[in-house]
Amino acid sequence: PDIFVPAVVSHSGKILITEWVEGTPLSAIIASGTAEERDAAGAKMALLHFSAPARSGLLHADPHPGNFMLLADGRLGVLDFGACARLPGGIPRPLGVMTRLALDGRSAELLDLLQREHFIRPGTTLEARDVLDYLSPFTDPLRTEWFHFTRRWLQKQAGRLGDTRGQDFRTGRSLNLPPQFLLIHRVTAGATGILCQLDANVALRAIVDRWQPGFTEAPEDYQYS
Repeated sequence: PDIFVPAVVSHSGKILITEWVEGTPLSAIIASGTAEERDAAGAKMALLHFSAPARSGLLHADPHPGNFMLLADGRLGVLDFGACARLPGGIPRPLGVMTRLALDGRSAELLDLLQREHFIRPGTTLEARDVLDYLSPFTDPLRTEWFHFTRRWLQKQAGRLGDTRGQDFRTGRSLNLPPQFLLIHRVTAGATGILCQLDANVALRAIVDRWQPGFTEAPEDYQYS
């Protein structure tokens, strides 16, 4: 296994005590880790994010470097389970279908799915091309077998979304994030930030292919909720 979750020693109410874990904190790897350590940590962080909901029905919802470490045997040690999202069916299938439609450039179908899943409020008018332009860059890590997560790439995404003069800013203001996806969105953004801090090369496409429901199925076979 690539992920290590420490055994529970005791618990009471809101208190959880686990066994002691030793390893190299992710913060140390970010600061001075080798390229091999960065890539290994990044791959396991991505695996944790996409596979944990399918494996356990839970998503670790506090992604910051202090909660993770690389153990001597290469596994990723995961700490602090004070914030977890219950996802008994894994990461929701609509997110996988949306990602695939954006990756494939299927703007009309993407807009239709966003409307049906309530990412667009009734009465809001958006152009399919603008929605695709807004979301498509987030699928960059899936366009090739390997992707290099960098601070520069993340800054570029933040810059285009925050540019009040740009269309992406206006599109983003018109989109709605349904409550059931809010925590998943926050965790995904946080995990992506860690990958960029690690400056990691990650074979993300294979992980998403295996673990993200809806990503590999034909979008036309998707059943809307």
